[in-house]
Amino acid sequence: MTRRLLMLTAVALIVGTTGSLAAQSIAEVIFLPQTYFVGDVVEARVVVRSSEDLDLSVPEILPSMGWVDLREISIVQRADGYEVRILFQPFFVGTRQLPAIDLGAFTVSGVSAVVSTLQSEEGELELQPVRDQLLLPGTRALIAVIILSIIGVPLVVAFTGGWVKRHVGALQARYRENRPYRTLQKGLKQLHGEMHELDGKRYYIRLVDITRSYMEGRYGMVFRSATTGELDVYLRREGIPEEHRQRLIELFQFGDLVKFANRRVTVHDRSRHLEAVKTLSGELQRAAWEDRADVGT
Repeated sequence: MTRRLLMLTAVALIVGTTGSLAAQSIAEVIFLPQTYFVGDVVEARVVVRSSEDLDLSVPEILPSMGWVDLREISIVQRADGYEVRILFQPFFVGTRQLPAIDLGAFTVSGVSAVVSTLQSEEGELELQPVRDQLLLPGTRALIAVIILSIIGVPLVVAFTGGWVKRHVGALQARYRENRPYRTLQKGLKQLHGEMHELDGKRYYIRLVDITRSYMEGRYGMVFRSATTGELDVYLRREGIPEEHRQRLIELFQFGDLVKFANRRVTVHDRSRHLEAVKTLSGELQRAAWEDRADVGT
């Protein structure tokens, strides 16, 4: 009697377990996208059929494998059961089963993922030899320029050193020759800005002094201490054209009348003489450049 009771109890347990196992099962697995490769992010939708409500929950810690990265798991309830969505990223080629996932009342297992490869099935995957280190664009050209500079610059200096020295010397000489002209232009510009502020006497003292300084720096003559009569002799001696001499002498004589005879002057007189000095100095400077160019040729 006791043996019969034990057998009935065992049969009941087996039937109960079988009914429980049959109550839920994996009916379908869908992969999105259907074809995927190493490193792609894939979603596996596992449809679980169930005739009863299951207490399913996503584990706080997902299984960790070196060949697959389980990123996210979500559970969606359906009319015929549940849909478990597994977001993963594979790092293998071929077919492997995803790690089993314990959802509490049900464990998702046996889900196989097929990872495709770009390599043709007919060909064999061969390891490629080690490549040289990649260089940034333009690196070779930059290295070539540096090498040419290191080698070429000394050669250029050796073969053209004399010419470069002469050229530099000519530029320095021209810079020194043009210094009086630059100083004159700066002084005339400043005087033009003060034209309405200075009285006639101070204005012409400044204008004549600026002009004398330019002529002395340009021709090396003692213009500052020379009288107006002596200036005409100096200008003739330096070969200044007659028209230029007369304009300069007229300016100096007019300036003497303003300084010593208190001659009244107008704004027109001031502007006329300032423009005359500016034009005259420009003509003398161009003539000097042309003479230097003729000598160079």
